[in-house]
Amino acid sequence: MIRLAGALFAALATLGCGPETSGVPVAELWSQHCSSCHGEDGRGHPARRRLEPRLDLSRSPMVEGRSRGLIFQRIAYGYATMPGFAHKLPQGDIEQLVGFVQRLAPR
Repeated sequence: MIRLAGALFAALATLGCGPETSGVPVAELWSQHCSSCHGEDGRGHPARRRLEPRLDLSRSPMVEGRSRGLIFQRIAYGYATMPGFAHKLPQGDIEQLVGFVQRLAPR
C-alpha cells in the first residue's frame, strides 16, 4: 500500500513539471510571432529573403545542426534584426517554437 501511494505521488508530481506555457498551439504561436518574416513554411517571404537571406530557416546551418540551445537563445533574445521574445512569451512557448524550428530543416 505504501509503495502504491509513493508511486502515485511521484506520478502526480511530474504532471506539473516543465516550463510554463500560454496553452496556445505552436502553429498559432508561429503564425502570430514568426511567419511575417520567416513565412508559414520557414523559408521566408521571397521579397524579404533578398534583403535578409537568414530568414530562410530551412537552409540555416544552426537549424540543420538542430542546435537547440542556440535556437532557444535566438528566439528568446533576438539576433541582428530579429527581436527577442523572452519578454513576450513564457519559456514553455519558446521551447515549443524551438521544436517547431528544428522540424523545418530537411532530414
